Parts: sequence; structure tokens; C-alpha cells
Amino acid sequence: MEPVSDSSEQEWLARLRTGDEGALRRIFDRYYPSLMGDIYRIVPDDDTCQDLAQEVFVELWKKRSELDIHTSLGAYLRRAAVNRALNYLKTSRRFSFEDQDSLPDTADTSERDLAGQQEQDSLEKALHAAIDTLPEKCRLVFSLSRFEHLSHREISERLGISVKTIENQITKAMKMLRQAMLQHAELSPVVILALKYWCLS
Repeated sequence: MEPVSDSSEQEWLARLRTGDEGALRRIFDRYYPSLMGDIYRIVPDDDTCQDLAQEVFVELWKKRSELDIHTSLGAYLRRAAVNRALNYLKTSRRFSFEDQDSLPDTADTSERDLAGQQEQDSLEKALHAAIDTLPEKCRLVFSLSRFEHLSHREISERLGISVKTIENQITKAMKMLRQAMLQHAELSPVVILALKYWCLS
């Protein structure tokens, strides 16, 4: 991955602070794959990695107006991703740290953890409910892409329809899901970016 200049990062951050979704998209496209790798080394589960990486960008978007980043944006996001992964291990009781004091600032307070989990659960329920409202063919194509991780060609061969039709159905699903998720206005840009990677992964 080619390094990003400080001026580019500062420009993205300045635009992000004003609520520019395009800046979030640039940041997401640039750093999401590397954050997935950072998290996977700690939590080797694809679905959990996607969730945790997306939460990093949810938090970035929510705090956009008050961001005060003294390191590079990439370093800031990597630290946030690693902290979130470590916190996941602790709160899910899948790993026990022998010395809790040796890991300062690796987790939010329990109150924030609970609030964040509740928010994530609410968002996931809303998203799955929105998926359930998709037309049957549209829902089937989207589900094969997202939940069975099939490529467009594999879906085409399984359903006996063209790759172009697959692409059209996924585009339709994305549009309908975006409309359904507008009630989560503060998170919707991140949701749409996450949906994009659902279909590309």
C-alpha cells in the first residue's frame, strides 16, 4: 500500500469534520483492508473482523467534529482497531489477560462498551430487518454474495442468470437498504461503505 501524504490526510480530516461523506469514503477505502489485517491477527474470524473494523469507522464518523489527531491518521485508526480487537477479546471472555495493568487505554469503560454494543446490536437488527424486506430475487442474490461469500460468477452459475443481472440486483439491494437505513442517519455513510465491502469481499 502506497503511503498517504500528510497533506492528503489533513485534507481528508478537514473535510470529514464538516460532515463530508466523500472524505469518509476515501478514508474507508484506504484503510479498511489494512485494519482488517490488523484485527485478524488478534481475532482470526472474518465476520468479527468486519464488524470490529466497521465499528472503528462508525466511531470516527460520530466523533468527526471533535477529532484531535496528533499522529498520522493511519496510526490513529490502527490503534483504534487494535484496541477494539483487544477489548472484544476481554469482553467476550475468549482471552484472559494475566496483568490487566499492563494494557492501559486498550478498552473503553464498561458503560461505553455496553452502549456501543447496544448500538451495534440495534444497527444489525435494523439492517437484517431491511434485508428481509427486499424482493425475493434481490434478497437471494444479496444473501449469496454477503453470507455465502460467492462471487458474481458463482451466483450466476448457481441461479442460471447473467452476471449483469447479478450486478443489477446487488445495486438494487444497496439502494433499497440505504433508504431503509436512513433512520440511522448518524451512521448511514458507514453502513453504506460496509455494504460495499460486503459485496466485494
